[in-house]
Amino acid sequence: MEANPRDQKKGYKDVPKMGRGALLHTDFWWSMVPDHETLNANLLQEIRAHHEAEPDILSGNNPGCWRGHREYENWPQLRDFVIRKLKIIHKHYVSLGTSCAPLDEMQDDRFEFEYWTNVNEPGSRNIIHSHAKWHWSGVYYIQGMDTGAIEFYSVPYLNQHVTLGLPFGQSFTVEPVDGLLLIFPSYLLHEAHRNPSDKQRINIAFNVRIDFEGGGEQTTDT
Repeated sequence: MEANPRDQKKGYKDVPKMGRGALLHTDFWWSMVPDHETLNANLLQEIRAHHEAEPDILSGNNPGCWRGHREYENWPQLRDFVIRKLKIIHKHYVSLGTSCAPLDEMQDDRFEFEYWTNVNEPGSRNIIHSHAKWHWSGVYYIQGMDTGAIEFYSVPYLNQHVTLGLPFGQSFTVEPVDGLLLIFPSYLLHEAHRNPSDKQRINIAFNVRIDFEGGGEQTTDT
């Protein structure tokens, strides 16, 4: 029997047993930041001073959660680590053959960041939300151990369009530890569970927008 020309064109006959096309798959990524003990001690000192100088909780914040916006002296160390990780993440997807732009040669000034501090008092939580106007988002835990999990959700799961037991559309929960960095697509819905401890949950959250068009020729540092 002759092979269907359509099958040949698409290369289906070259795939042993089964092939896979990625469409709705969503990953999030985690990493421990090197020398996070020193970084956290320095950031915590800056955050405490910020909180003391501006103690009021802004309207619209989650109850019991103080949010601070200030340029921290130690932020660049974390920012540079995030950029390195994003370049690795994109390299992974490029290696899978996805329609993903490589970032290896992209200059750091083409990564636009915004970041802020979250300080959750015992018993407080952050309700489900996303940061969909950005490309990547993340959270870095300065004081996270035993202060409540973060949970990620897919839209089909929240809309009850999938059944538990299927390999897609579920939620995923992460128990934070000090020094943990999470990076995820900005559209991914997530919430911070209630802080069950007697200490504050302190983290820095951030968004990243990548200038894929750029201006001028891309160069690498030497």
